[in-house]
Amino acid sequence: MHHDLSVFRELLVLAGVSLAIVLVFHRLRLPAVVGFIATGVCIGPGGFGLVGDPALVRTLAEIGVVLLLFTVGLEFSVADLRALGRTTLVAGLLQVAFTVAGVAAVLAAAGADPASAVFFGMLVSLSSTAMVLKLLTDRAELSAPHGRLATGVTVLQDALVLPFALLVPLLARWQRGGASPPPVGLPELLGGLAFLAGVALALLTAQRAIPWVLGRASRAGSREAFLFGVLLVVLGSAALAHWAGVSLALGAFVAGILLARSELKAQIAADVLPFRDALASVFFIAIGMSLEPRAAFAEPLVAAAATAGLVTAKVGAGLLALRLAGAPWRVAMAAALAIGQIGEFSFVLAQAGAPLGLLGERGAQAFTAGAVFSLMLTPLLVSRAGDWALAFELWRAGARGGAAGAAGGGGGPDADDGASPRSELRHDHVVIAGFGLNGRNVARVLRATRLPHVVLDLDPELLAVAGQDGSPVLLGDVTSALIQKQAGVPRARVLVVAVSDPPATRRAVRIARSLSRDVFIVVRTRLVAEIDELHALGANLVIPEEFETSIEIFTAVLREFHVPANVVQAQVALLRQERYSLLRGRRLPGHVVEQLSEILEAGATDTFLILQASAAPGRTLADLGLAGDGDPRVVAVVRGGHAIAEPPGDFTVRVGDTLVLTGSHGGIDRAFARLSGPREPAPAAALAPGP
Repeated sequence: MHHDLSVFRELLVLAGVSLAIVLVFHRLRLPAVVGFIATGVCIGPGGFGLVGDPALVRTLAEIGVVLLLFTVGLEFSVADLRALGRTTLVAGLLQVAFTVAGVAAVLAAAGADPASAVFFGMLVSLSSTAMVLKLLTDRAELSAPHGRLATGVTVLQDALVLPFALLVPLLARWQRGGASPPPVGLPELLGGLAFLAGVALALLTAQRAIPWVLGRASRAGSREAFLFGVLLVVLGSAALAHWAGVSLALGAFVAGILLARSELKAQIAADVLPFRDALASVFFIAIGMSLEPRAAFAEPLVAAAATAGLVTAKVGAGLLALRLAGAPWRVAMAAALAIGQIGEFSFVLAQAGAPLGLLGERGAQAFTAGAVFSLMLTPLLVSRAGDWALAFELWRAGARGGAAGAAGGGGGPDADDGASPRSELRHDHVVIAGFGLNGRNVARVLRATRLPHVVLDLDPELLAVAGQDGSPVLLGDVTSALIQKQAGVPRARVLVVAVSDPPATRRAVRIARSLSRDVFIVVRTRLVAEIDELHALGANLVIPEEFETSIEIFTAVLREFHVPANVVQAQVALLRQERYSLLRGRRLPGHVVEQLSEILEAGATDTFLILQASAAPGRTLADLGLAGDGDPRVVAVVRGGHAIAEPPGDFTVRVGDTLVLTGSHGGIDRAFARLSGPREPAPAAALAPGP
């Protein structure tokens, strides 16, 4: 039998080349998205021409986009938008508006069609949520002030994909109508009403059909039935949207939103995820296949300058928007650098606008090349964002002719000057820099113990919470020497640096140590690589969150083996003294290794309290197998506050007795199991607590 293996061959080429290139990009610490685009360039008609049927790739890519937008809609909620806060909402809307307006104005001045110019501005305005999230997570900066702002802005941009997609047909109509939007007559009005009626009908149908289909599939109790029910919902919603006159991907996005509050949401996401990841990757490969390398690199200097201008314009628009929204200069600069790339949803919009003539051949090539180069620049921008933002802040301070500018917008009404009586009164206190979860917990304990302290943060909302809780507050940037003086760091007993911003943490420690040789500096970090550097900068204690979690697990394991509590505490202190060398994969000093080995090889001692429901009351130690020289044995019993040493084998156990056992780890485990087992009948006298 003859089989047509052409499709198999195309998929084999896709998988093989993608794996090879993505592995190389992973070693180079470049995003996988860029690797997939590079794969498309290599195998496409502009590269080596390894794929003979680009239509197959485009079809798979379109399905990938449908699944991608479905899962985005699944995770989307109005509550998430409300949780972003006023600063993020205002900054996100302003950033999109400034970018669209700026790009459109430049292109229109250069002679581009106004509708195409606006469309190109919309493409440039969107950033890559996936890339920003991954890079900030890898750098442990997701909860930093600039990390929260950057991710919030990109989430808001994702929410704007829906109205942008609805604007695409209107922009195409504007383009066909001439330099200005054509007048709306009765035919256009009726056509618009028919379009809205079709969308409304499709939406109502989806609202009723989707729960019915998934409800039937889930009640069947078959995983396969549920999986195909999910696929039917995704593809059916896309087809329904296409019938209503909107894009396939937009229909899937709306279906995801409709299911965002469903109790089946988690299982739906788990079932769709493998298909989405595979086919969405094919989407980026298809983008690479559409890129003509010869055209993109014909004038490399021009391409580089265009990309630099594009990224600079977007970063500038983001910086202006974030500052107008109230973000401090340093935070605004770092966040703007993080969102300076063109995102994956821009490609989705480009695919929707290109067939309508909004993006010509040259425009599509220019957009794809600029987007790819901006994505490749993103790791550099994110990795250096904090340092560049600090440098920018120092430049501003110098330009303003004094240290007052270094506060980074942190002066505020509560930021008294260093010579004021209020700051001079602070002495032998604790300065808490950062009022996140860790800072809040430290402040709570200090308030409860009535220890003097002051909370320092850049976020007025967080400081308002701290002030309501009863903590003294100071609005300012801990990376400013002036602000540290205002907080009384030179006279403080302890400085707790709990900001989720590695560059700011390093600078804060360096400044604090230069201001005081005696202050005890405690630093929280999420980055293992920063432990030694922070110690070198002057930190007395560096607490890496991940390692502290590991120590808790390590402690629980040792306790499970009945290692004495004082020995566990000593070993934990030893690990911390050695700067977590064991947990960092480094060789511990020989004496430490010997101590750990001796602990695990030696016998253990533990205690067991006899309760009413245990199996021991009324039975002798011999009956319980705990007498003589066995493993384990009871070396003492505490009864009524008195210790009975070396009790004999016929000693009868009573409720309230505390047995002191010694033996091997396994022996004590077995004894605990016997003592905790089901209770057996015993004489009534034995069931009463001892005198």
